[in-house]
Amino acid sequence: MKKYFIVGIIAASLTSLSAMAEEKKNDTKPLNEWTCEEFLAIDDNFYPTAVGFGELLTKKDKVEDAVLDVDGIQTLTPLVIEACKKETKANFVEQVKNAKK
Repeated sequence: MKKYFIVGIIAASLTSLSAMAEEKKNDTKPLNEWTCEEFLAIDDNFYPTAVGFGELLTKKDKVEDAVLDVDGIQTLTPLVIEACKKETKANFVEQVKNAKK
């Protein structure tokens, strides 16, 4: 009887963990579908990284260039943050492209 109880607890734990993992997986969106609101919700330390990835994406969601201009990202990031604060529902990657022009 004790074995069945332990097996039941393990099965229940695995079921709840897989449900949480599935729920977490469904919350994740590709970067090209982010809104500015979702961009602003990430940790401030990751803003430059997100802007860098957003800059690399083309309209076909392919990586445009394998070389990343780090100095350009440092100047581009504040512009993207400012634009996103003005239009929180706008597409994040589009804001990166507009700020780059």
